[in-house]
Amino acid sequence: MEAVYIRIEKKHLKIPLDEILYLEAAGSYLKLITAKEEFSLSQNLSHFVRKNEIPILIRVHRSYIINLNKIDSFDKESVYIKKNKIPISGGYREEFLSRIHCL
Repeated sequence: MEAVYIRIEKKHLKIPLDEILYLEAAGSYLKLITAKEEFSLSQNLSHFVRKNEIPILIRVHRSYIINLNKIDSFDKESVYIKKNKIPISGGYREEFLSRIHCL
């Protein structure tokens, strides 16, 4: 899979996976963040996870899914993508660390 299609008004817009920085829960909506734009989708984060199995996207917090290829740095508690600090919660930390290749 190279892209996802998101519904914007009455059409579906193609978003290449390599443009997605992260997804953020916003109540019953989902914010999809790219370097250039932010989209609001009428589905929640759990629904997105159930519907889509995309290997480069990983959940790091109950409110965040990140693109592993967009990580600039991370520490024990946060991932940094561009100028965004995204929390890593304890329940997702082990899975996150198992997917990162550290030297």
